[in-house]
Amino acid sequence: MSSGLDYGGDLVFSRVVTDPGEALTRALESSLTGYAEIVPSESLLLGEGGDGVAAFEDGVPVRVRHSTGRVGEDAVAALALPGPYRVRFYETTDPPLTHEAAVPPDALAERLAGDPALAERTRERAPGTGDDTGVDAVEAFLDDETRVEEIRAAAREEAEARAAELGIGDLLDS
Repeated sequence: MSSGLDYGGDLVFSRVVTDPGEALTRALESSLTGYAEIVPSESLLLGEGGDGVAAFEDGVPVRVRHSTGRVGEDAVAALALPGPYRVRFYETTDPPLTHEAAVPPDALAERLAGDPALAERTRERAPGTGDDTGVDAVEAFLDDETRVEEIRAAAREEAEARAAELGIGDLLDS
């Protein structure tokens, strides 16, 4: 069984692996941007179970789709079958799949490969998942009561000015 989708790109890896962690490590170490076709042995031998496509950015899996139509973490679960797996990597500047297929960066390493160390390495490489996530900056901004009040006052003035332009300023007072 095959997804039958052709996303283009240059074939850079094609192997049958007993441990999908080998292929995921290769993608991470080579900073693959593109996609992987992943076919579990049940699909290879019996034509059952389906296959999947995983989009990678800088070696990190970011989106997954299964041939059954499942996307995201449901697609990862559907791929988590006993190996071996046929894995093909394609390099492309525009990895396929839509945002609905998004997965946590460690999903394939955890669920498909069962490799906590690889999962940790993948999380470290993933953009926005390190120490600098922006959360501290947002919290610092929200803690700055003076700045928040300035923004509220400016928004209030803008709303009052627009209401006056539309002739509904009296409604705001009541």
